[in-house]
Amino acid sequence: MLSLLALACAPETDAVDTCPLATNTWLETADGATVALHHHPGRGSPVLLVHGIASNHRFWDLDAEHSLARWLVDRGYDVWLLDLRGHGLARRDADGVPQLSGWTVDDYGRYDVAAAVHHVQQVTGERQVAYVGHSMGGMVGGIYAAEGGAGNLSALIVVGSPGTFERDAPLVRLAGAGFAAGGASLWWFETPVAADAAAALGPLTPGGLQDRIYNAENLSDETERKLLGAIVSPMSREEMQHFARMIQHERFESADGQRDWLRAFGAVTTPTLGIAGSADEIGRPEWVRAYVDAMGGPRSFAVIPGYGHVDLGLGERASTEVFPHIEAWLDQYAGR
Repeated sequence: MLSLLALACAPETDAVDTCPLATNTWLETADGATVALHHHPGRGSPVLLVHGIASNHRFWDLDAEHSLARWLVDRGYDVWLLDLRGHGLARRDADGVPQLSGWTVDDYGRYDVAAAVHHVQQVTGERQVAYVGHSMGGMVGGIYAAEGGAGNLSALIVVGSPGTFERDAPLVRLAGAGFAAGGASLWWFETPVAADAAAALGPLTPGGLQDRIYNAENLSDETERKLLGAIVSPMSREEMQHFARMIQHERFESADGQRDWLRAFGAVTTPTLGIAGSADEIGRPEWVRAYVDAMGGPRSFAVIPGYGHVDLGLGERASTEVFPHIEAWLDQYAGR
């Protein structure tokens, strides 16, 4: 069931610029959750942009200067951004009840992406939708494709999305311990609180965590403050548990451990582009390459020198150093 609850693009904080023509739509998924779509109308082929873990749709649309969404509209694409359940505009369901827990990474791909793609197809009349996902957003796009959705995708672009893990890598080891602890003891983890602290502490953040999530040389101080205040969303208990298991087993697998998603990717023929930052500690180039290499159709891979994880989408020069790779793949397989 579709609930059109608002025609607005109000920011989560006053520090974020928003597009005056964009519309917000809330959708109910097949398993009863709620997701939100943010539409930047364009005259061309549809593209769905999906955020990563502990993030929301504003990763792809922070402000006028940091927005793949608006950049693609300017180049002839019809752009839709998804807030997965529990994130951004979908932190509450259609009845206003907070969505805090009860789902895994698999559910994002099987239900949330499926609802979004179907809605875009219905509204635009297009048979296929191009997909761009950052980090976990790329992972859930792959799950959707492997679960029977590949025919609905004209192109799949994953940005900093790992297809494998090395549990002894420093940042992965830290993340795995955090996911295991949080998944065992919390209903959800309120990451915006941590982000507010990081914004206040800046370079004094313990462990230099910010510098391990993005290359600060690619971000202005103002952009750092904006992203920490606008894009960070909570993580649910089961989501953390799922990631903890994947890290422990060093493979991209289903929550029940029964499906190795990389093996399933062999049957996916959707043209796939992988983009990685050479300095990314979350989606190391070799981990993203493993994702792309597992695909059964046309595929390509690009490493962007000097980029970390978050700056692949929000860096001050991303529009000239990262986005053109996305545009070229879309032009080749999705058309305008």
